[in-house]
Formats: sequence, C-alpha cells, structure tokens
Amino acid sequence: MRGIEPADDQGRRHWVPGLADIGRRRRASLFVLVLAACWQLCAAADVGALDRIGAAETIRVAYAPNAYPISFKDAAGVPRGYAIDLCRQVLTSVQGALGLEALEIAWIAGNTPRRVAAVANAEADLECGTTTMTLARQRRVDFSNIVFVESGGVLVRSDRGLRGLADLDGLRVGVVPDTTTERRLRLELSEAGVDAELVPIRDAKDGRRRLLEDELDAIAGDRLVLIGQVAKAGNAERFAMLDVDVSIEPYAFALPRNDADFRLEVNRGLAEVYRSGEVDRIFQRWFGEESQPTRLLETVYFLYGFAD
Repeated sequence: MRGIEPADDQGRRHWVPGLADIGRRRRASLFVLVLAACWQLCAAADVGALDRIGAAETIRVAYAPNAYPISFKDAAGVPRGYAIDLCRQVLTSVQGALGLEALEIAWIAGNTPRRVAAVANAEADLECGTTTMTLARQRRVDFSNIVFVESGGVLVRSDRGLRGLADLDGLRVGVVPDTTTERRLRLELSEAGVDAELVPIRDAKDGRRRLLEDELDAIAGDRLVLIGQVAKAGNAERFAMLDVDVSIEPYAFALPRNDADFRLEVNRGLAEVYRSGEVDRIFQRWFGEESQPTRLLETVYFLYGFAD
C-alpha cells in the first residue's frame, strides 16, 4: 500500500507513509547494516596474526599433550618436549620482532585434527605439535618450514608374537582418525590384502592404555611418539614395534593461511635455531645426549637454516 495525503481541517494535505514505503525503508536500513557488518568482517580479515598478537601481548598456541617426547604436558601441567622448545625459541623471535617486553602464551591442548581446526578457525595463532604437512591440510592452514621428519609405525604387545603387517589380519588396530597415519595405513592394509579393523583412539596415550587392557591388538601412529609412550610408562618389555614403516611424516608448525608476514617471522625464528646449533642441544635434551639426528633431519636443518 502506497502513502496517502489526507487533508487537515484547513484543506492542507500531509504525507503519511504506507506499508510499501515502510518496507522500502526497512530494506534500506537492513542493507546498510549488512554493508557495515561486511566492512567489519573484511577489516578483521585484514588484521594479521602479528597485529593481533602485538595488540593482545598474547599468542595462542595449540600443542599435543600426549606425544612424548615431541610434545606433551608434564606432571605440573606445563607443555614440554622437542617441538615445544623449538616453539618457545620461535616465540622469542616473534616477541623481539614486535618489540614486546613480554609475550604471554595461551596453550590449547588437542590431538592433530583438533589443533589444525584451531588454527583454521582462528582459535589459535600457531600450532606446535606433531602435525604432518600435507597438501590436504594446506587447503585449511599454512605451514612453517619443516621441524622434524618421522615415520609411521605400529606398536603391539610383545607377548602376541606379531611381527609384520600380515599378522594384523582380523585384528583391531587403534589409530587417531583423520591423520596421515590412518590414511596411509588403510591403503597399506588394502594393498597387502589384510582385513584389519581400524578403531578410533584419542591419541597414543589412549591407545597404549587400551592395548594393555586388551581392547586393541595394535596401535598405529608416529613411531617416535609410540616409543615415547612406552619409555614414559616404564614397561618397555611388554611392547614391540612391527617391522614396517607405514608412512613418512614431515612435521611442521601450522599457521593461519595467507599471512606471509607471520609465516616469515616464524621461519626466521626457526632458521636462527637451526643456524646457531641450538637445535642440536634441543634434540639431545629430548632424545638423549648420545643421540644424533638422522642424515635426513640434518639436511632439513641445513636447508632451512637460512641467512637473514
């Protein structure tokens, strides 16, 4: 209904808005609100991680709480491990680049899918755990340069007499869902004609517990993390590793997509750790004073120890 012009007692006519006019005004107001919301979202999207971190003087870091000795939570609840030490060195570099006197760390614990999602959804600014860099994950997040190279393995109880992949036929194998190990293991089993049941687990610690309680016959995951769980439990004689490498796992730190400035600062921090030799001290701290990086890992340190 359009507006009308009723006459007053002196014959003068005044405009009174009709329903159509009110509807147009409401649509116009809604359009303005939508434009304002879009502008705010676009403005927020333009704010990079460095700006957010600098303004808050806090960085949110996702990590793996049960992946000893790479990334874990100690008895006091403090994140520790090889990846955590590397991460702290990187954060010192970021703090210096921002000119901050202090940088608070807000830690977010979770398994690999949870950590990647935290970065992808802007819940975390950085991820420092046991995350393998893959093309599929790069659809959601970016990655730093490589920080470790690992292989996937299968852990079993030593009293079961299991030796190879074929021995898993008809058995229950625990694996964290939506990981590179799960995808590769499923393919390896299929190609070998092995009919094993893949059972979801939360992480390696959960898998080790269920393995001991006979809920599982084997657990698959990053080899060093599985060995770390055995070492931490102090009952190594009860476990054995199958003679198989399920996958190759190049670890890297997950970062927000399309944030070149932040990625540069993270890689600058890593390069300094590699170049200075501090990475060797970190490696020996967590893998033993007599241990040495593999030739492949030494090559990673050499290649990514860029000059500034």
